[in-house]
Order: sequence, then C-alpha cells, then structure tokens
Amino acid sequence: MTQTELNYAVVLYELPIEEDKIKTAEECFKNVPMLKEILANPTVENEKKWNIIERVFPQEMHSFLKKVSDSNRMEGIENIFKAYYDYKRQQEGIMRAELFYVTVPSEEQKQGFVTFIKKEYGCRGVELQLKEDKDLLGGFLLKVGNIEYDYSLMGRIHTLHQQLIRR
Repeated sequence: MTQTELNYAVVLYELPIEEDKIKTAEECFKNVPMLKEILANPTVENEKKWNIIERVFPQEMHSFLKKVSDSNRMEGIENIFKAYYDYKRQQEGIMRAELFYVTVPSEEQKQGFVTFIKKEYGCRGVELQLKEDKDLLGGFLLKVGNIEYDYSLMGRIHTLHQQLIRR
C-alpha cells in the first residue's frame, strides 16, 4: 500500500459520506472487476470515465471517484478502501484481531480474548475474526496487528523442537 493510497483513504474518511455509500461503491468494484479496468485505463477519456462513475456509483461518491480516476490512482482503489476501514477503526479506537482455533471458542472465551486485547492495547473496541485452523492441533493462535500470541499445540511442539536443537 502506498502513501498516496493512505492519503486518499484519510480524505475519504474526512468527507461527509455515509459509510453505506462507501460500502456500495466498494461492492461495485468487487462485483464488476471491469469497472476498475476501464476507470484505470489511461486511453479512456476522462469524460467517459465520469459518465460511468455518475451512472454506476452513489452520488455522494462521484467527486471522490472522479478525483481518484483523474489522478490515475484507480489501480489502487481496493487498497484505498482497505486503508479507509483501517483508518476508521484506528480513529474509533477499535483493534482488529484474528483468532485461529481448532475447536470453536465459547462466548465466554471470546469475551476473554476481547477483554485481554482491550486491556493490552488500551482500545475501546475489538473486531475479532474467527478462523478455523486444524493444523494448530489444539489451542489457539491470536494475531493482533503484527503481534502473535501462540498458545497452540503446534506452536508448543515447534518451541520444544527449537529448544532441543539448541542443546
């Protein structure tokens, strides 16, 4: 992700556009990949691109998407949307975390992870994604940003193996 894409994401966050309009625009790009190809194509005239934008996307997104298109930055539109959501979470004090498991955690266990993350990172909220991973053999692996908390059987086996090699 480039700094320019991050800058566009911040601008998008600061614009008075409702989040559902932003999600609608993002879905348009996901559902019709050709849109990005056309809007990123330097051989297509800006007027034609603007007509497409005005016909396809919510009105609130027109100016922003025209600017992205005119600046030849449409290739990075997915990164702009991703950076927008990351920046939005950051501004709202919400951490994103992934919990990899073998056995689905109970609601009480999930709440324990959320409480741990809030306390450890001083955030107001947690967006916890659950992902099954049978390769862990047991236990769990919690990823918060670039930090991993590995309490899986596979992780413990790996640690034991490393300790035995060092002897």
